[in-house]
Amino acid sequence: MSTDTFEATSPHISDRYITREIAGEALTMGQVVEITADQTVKKPTTNPSLKHCGICMTTAAINKSISVLWRGRARATAYGAITASDPVSSGPGGTIQTLANLTATDLTGTSAAIAIVLNARLSVLGFCEIGAASGGSAIIFVF
Repeated sequence: MSTDTFEATSPHISDRYITREIAGEALTMGQVVEITADQTVKKPTTNPSLKHCGICMTTAAINKSISVLWRGRARATAYGAITASDPVSSGPGGTIQTLANLTATDLTGTSAAIAIVLNARLSVLGFCEIGAASGGSAIIFVF
């Protein structure tokens, strides 16, 4: 495997972090992925994913090497309309989607229902810089 990329403008501020992983399935540039085994990534199976997700920077067939951005700025395919400054999380099929704001009614009901809502807040992948219509290519900041 090649060396991981960590670019920094100073010792305290980094621009992006990209690693080489193994594609656990066929993956396309711009898809959201999560780690499913040691150095292996796949599209999330639950949406939004509660795992830290990254964005594919290259395309790869199953069991081939792929570059994944874990922090920085990237293009990703939108699921539903996404607007600049929207918080985003993983969506179906390796897309990104807007994470809706909480409302007062989201925090009522059983403790299990509240836990689901609060866990969804943990799924924030980053935020949108340049929006897109559903199926379009949005630019997001991943953190």
